[in-house]
Amino acid sequence: MNRQARAIPAADENLAVPLYHQVYLVLRENIRNGTYPVGGALPTEPELCDAFGVSRITVKRAMRNLASEGLVLRQRGRGTFAAPALPQSRASDPLDDLLQNVMAIGAATEMKRIENGMVVPSADVAAKLGSDPGEKVLRSVQVRMSRGEPIAYVTAHVPAAVAAKLTEWTTTSMPMLAQVQKAGVAVARADQAITATLADPISASALGIEVGAPLIKLSRLVFDRSEHPVEWLVALYRADRYEYRTTLTQETVGRRSTWQAVEK
Repeated sequence: MNRQARAIPAADENLAVPLYHQVYLVLRENIRNGTYPVGGALPTEPELCDAFGVSRITVKRAMRNLASEGLVLRQRGRGTFAAPALPQSRASDPLDDLLQNVMAIGAATEMKRIENGMVVPSADVAAKLGSDPGEKVLRSVQVRMSRGEPIAYVTAHVPAAVAAKLTEWTTTSMPMLAQVQKAGVAVARADQAITATLADPISASALGIEVGAPLIKLSRLVFDRSEHPVEWLVALYRADRYEYRTTLTQETVGRRSTWQAVEK
């Protein structure tokens, strides 16, 4: 029996998401959608190395993450098996997936700080954050680098009340959303949009591309449990260095079937 069950896309080292996290995401989704049934054996580490085109260390790290979440059972001398009971919160918490991906991207990239300080925001930013006219907010502008090459021009704003809780914002390279979460802010939801745009002179210079070159624009407004905005982020990704993957899984409740998206 072929335990891989279907073709596995090779991990892409040019993406901002680290290789081990790409492997983890694919395996996690295959467990969730039944490609690896409950109690069924996953491919061996050498098989996964060949399938993904990665090292054994990368596969081991992905497996450790799956095991720590209770998604697989590792039995010495026998192999790795899909866990009998999958934690329901893992399957229904896309916000937690977002936070994990933000942390993974932060760990896999280097940061070049362009701007970091309290400023009076534009009217549009103030409206999104619910700030009073003239009230300062924290503005962070940075370029995310992968292997020395710029991949994203990121601008984040947080309200003054949230900025006051951030103790490392002047020195850390951690993504702003990760800083907000680390500060104890109870993040509850995020409205996110992905669109296409063109590079202006500022973003083109920062990303090392021509003015007018295509960019992928990610906009995200994050709220806490009290429905107060805690971060407004705009990230401009080089179109040749960014890829957005989604797996659709079908869920049936009664007579109704819907497709649910799982970001990768």
